[in-house]
Amino acid sequence: MRRLLKVRPTEVYCDFDGTITCLDATDAVLEAFALPAWREWEARWVRGEITSQECLARQIELIQADRDTLIEFASDLPIDEGILTLDRRCSEHGVPLTIVSDGIDLLVEAVLRRHGLLHLPVFSNHLRWDDNGRPTLSFPFAEKDCESGAGTCKCALTLPADLRSSRPVYIGDGRSDQCVSAKMQTVFAKGTLRDWCERTGIPCIPFETLAEVAERLFVKEARIA
Repeated sequence: MRRLLKVRPTEVYCDFDGTITCLDATDAVLEAFALPAWREWEARWVRGEITSQECLARQIELIQADRDTLIEFASDLPIDEGILTLDRRCSEHGVPLTIVSDGIDLLVEAVLRRHGLLHLPVFSNHLRWDDNGRPTLSFPFAEKDCESGAGTCKCALTLPADLRSSRPVYIGDGRSDQCVSAKMQTVFAKGTLRDWCERTGIPCIPFETLAEVAERLFVKEARIA
């Protein structure tokens, strides 16, 4: 049997869309409630013509639903139940677990509330409705010099000032996780993030469920063949 990795993290950061949820919550909302033009903005972002921040801002303006409707919709989204295990194991070991998302705070909070995880710190983009009842997005965790032009700069939020005394772990699945994954000490990757890491030579630990991540991070003792 192979030896299991023991990373001994000092903090764990986890993406939300497609990592905690089983699908991208933002895309699911756009599919269900936005005017079709949201796909045009998505295509422009994929082609590198606009930043993710501009893409999200434009897409949110196309949503035709109120706050309560979005909360109800997000609450029913399926999740990786392994987040419950990861949360418990992090708590047992005194390791902070933080969610960093380039998605929408309203959706994140709705999912966490449904599953008893509102105690987890969350950094994400802020959704509100203006005086005319139109949805609009603001970016409280954006950085002017963010390399990827993200609404939430994950690098600024997760990278410690002193890597010698910190052992941060990052968990993600997609494009918004690429920049931070190239700089993080330990990365757990699935989906398109895993493909990108392997293609570009970025070291990563493949995973399918967050329960696997919890096992790898907090294994009680190494198992040797």
